[in-house]
Amino acid sequence: MALSSDLCTAQDFLDEHPEFEVIITQWVDVCGVLRSRMTSSQSFLDVVRSGRGFNQSVLDMLTTTTAALHPDPFAHFCDPRGHIVPDVSTLRVAAHDASGIGNTAIVMGETDLYDMDPRTNLRRLVRQAEKQHNIQFLVGFELEFCFFQKDSTTPLVAAGPGLSGLGMSSVTNRSTLWPVLNEIVVALAEADIRLEQSVDTYVYATEVIKNIAHKQGFTATFYPTPSADDVDSQKSGQHIHVSATKGGNNGGNWNPDELMAGMLSHLPGLTAIGLPQVDSYPRVGAGKLCTGGWVGWGDHHRDMPIRRIFKNHWEIRVIDGTSNPYAVVSAIIATALDRKPLTIGNATNFNPSISEEERKHLGITHALPNTLEAAIDEFEADRVWAEAALGREYLRWFLTLKRAEMEAVAKLDTTERRKLMITHF
Repeated sequence: MALSSDLCTAQDFLDEHPEFEVIITQWVDVCGVLRSRMTSSQSFLDVVRSGRGFNQSVLDMLTTTTAALHPDPFAHFCDPRGHIVPDVSTLRVAAHDASGIGNTAIVMGETDLYDMDPRTNLRRLVRQAEKQHNIQFLVGFELEFCFFQKDSTTPLVAAGPGLSGLGMSSVTNRSTLWPVLNEIVVALAEADIRLEQSVDTYVYATEVIKNIAHKQGFTATFYPTPSADDVDSQKSGQHIHVSATKGGNNGGNWNPDELMAGMLSHLPGLTAIGLPQVDSYPRVGAGKLCTGGWVGWGDHHRDMPIRRIFKNHWEIRVIDGTSNPYAVVSAIIATALDRKPLTIGNATNFNPSISEEERKHLGITHALPNTLEAAIDEFEADRVWAEAALGREYLRWFLTLKRAEMEAVAKLDTTERRKLMITHF
């Protein structure tokens, strides 16, 4: 049976919002795709009252992004069953939903399938950081996305020509995209989305942006390289800001650089979780001001995978919108907790033309993987950490699904591949 507090929370929410007749329970699968289960508000209360959640099959969590191209190779693993349990504390109004009907609320769910739910795992790591290390983390996401014309025959035609590139000019305010951006800004402000975000709120924000774009006749995508031609095309990341504070009697004597050193030591393997698509890797490389090309860090340096903002505040840049945000934040926290002495120097003046001698003098000797296959190899080589961070079952299925995806997308040309992936991301 459900905890009485959960049932009361759900009932109070629906009593306060009697207009909400539909509840959408959402979760992110292993391949980073947002999945959902829709039910009436009364049926939702019955699910909460039961305490068991929705019945769940393997395919609700372990489906490749390329499953539409062929019969899913994992369909025969349908015997194990799990449950998707709504976390009623996350119930919120589905403001600006694409339909415009206004009778919908959303809630995040967790799965008990194979004991590998990344949201549950993230909560475990946060507790571990606080209880065993006396460290608290704050996390914030940068929302980067591209707009495209909504046309079934040419979905890769950019909306708002002339608006691409770094930064934003006043031309945007006079473009066809201004009403869309205006509504997005208002919607996110209404949702009380501030600088420090929970992962749940990030997922909610991406849906708000996509729904508003859809309503206004555009497609918004968080896919990292959505254009058919990489030349001069806009690319999108999903940089994550992480800050750490230590409490207790020794709170003033700790060295945050040891946490950053832990992150750096696992960065090549972390790349597979943060950049999990073939098209994630055109952003990788020195001089691109995206992820950087070497394992290193620099104060306010945007061509390094870790940009240090303050002594205990870092921007992690080897991430994009195709990652599972719960898994990637879990992985970041797990790397930080594996503290080590910092041996890589501050690459404040690093640039692509730096000499090999200067680079080695800084301790920058390990190149980032520049393909998904290479990143997965690094991930497997760091298996002990990966299993501790994400769990043995999550690691096993992630690797299995990613290899299946790589085999499938290898048969597609660039345009076909990106058209498919934009439907997911």
